[in-house]
Amino acid sequence: MQSMLNLAPADFAGLRYPCSCGRTHGVDIQKILIESGCIVKLPEVIRELGGKHVFILADNNTYAVCGEQVEALLSENGITHHSRVFVSETPLVPNEYAVGSALAAMEMEDDMILAIGSGTLNDTARLLSARTRLPYVIVATAPSMDGFASTVSPLILDGMKITIPAVYPVAIVADTAIMKDAPMPMLTAGFGDIIGKYTALADWRLARDINGEYYCNEVVELVEKAVEKCAANAAGLCVRDEEAVKAVTEALILSGIAIGLVGVSRPASGAEHHFSHYWEVIALQNGEEHPLHGNSVGVAAVISASLYELAKDELPENFVLPDKAHIIACQNAADACVDPKALGITKELFHESVLHAMEIRERYTILRFLDHKGLLPAFADILTERFYGETV
Repeated sequence: MQSMLNLAPADFAGLRYPCSCGRTHGVDIQKILIESGCIVKLPEVIRELGGKHVFILADNNTYAVCGEQVEALLSENGITHHSRVFVSETPLVPNEYAVGSALAAMEMEDDMILAIGSGTLNDTARLLSARTRLPYVIVATAPSMDGFASTVSPLILDGMKITIPAVYPVAIVADTAIMKDAPMPMLTAGFGDIIGKYTALADWRLARDINGEYYCNEVVELVEKAVEKCAANAAGLCVRDEEAVKAVTEALILSGIAIGLVGVSRPASGAEHHFSHYWEVIALQNGEEHPLHGNSVGVAAVISASLYELAKDELPENFVLPDKAHIIACQNAADACVDPKALGITKELFHESVLHAMEIRERYTILRFLDHKGLLPAFADILTERFYGETV
């Protein structure tokens, strides 16, 4: 069988792969389209997957981007549909309101869910799909996060960020001609989410070396290859080059696929995601706006890499550190943020997050490693002084 490393993202649809790690990996997505202009193929994809009565989920922004076009395409092709469009001046939050409101808008005849958007809309549709057992299709409007091909839904429930097991979409339709025009913070968010894989994979290696945690070399190599292609196209992202947007989109989708291949989010998420989630939860609790998830992840990757750098003498022998200089160079090339202060994280919140972000979930990362060593408080002080010019 051909190595996973040589497969294009579209080739992962329906994949069954006996891996050298001893497991047989599978991908239950049936169709992956990442092309310029592929939105016109949507009716064909829906028909192929058996959709006849489609529930469309969008918000006022994504509906303006291509919702009307999608509805026109379905009407022209005789596919019955109805829509729930969230209208708000602020970003939609994946909470009880979003999930409950979407569920209440569904009709008994619905046989497919079609989400138009990215983060919250995708996560909401994924959970609805898991609960109703109806297949869902995601039409991506921005390369802003790596959840398109994921099997989990990160939600805010009772004010806390939790991750709920869900299902793959049956199809992903990512029209790069549409996605390149997304707001620039969404482009850099997707890029930052990918750059965060450098430290996520380091955390996975650390958990393998310290705790004997399952680790798949082939999946790691797959993610690394996608990240490097994305990094090589960083400068093109600043000018909305479509090939650069395609590289980011492919990396985001492959990242999600990697999660499904191994059954855990290890290939895509480590301490850098815990920082991002922690900052988001605190902002939501305080009724404050927060940066897009991926932009936080890009900054947090610099922080995680800094922690690894400080801990180098404590790490297992020959442990390969994440390359902090490379992470910063990639972020700079994409004109993305690398500093928590510039991101809007206060000095107090930053210091607190170094100490407590690990509590977001029970996962072994550089944060828990340093906590077990008793070094986390001292390193929190060092990094606070480094990024803010003063200690707490």
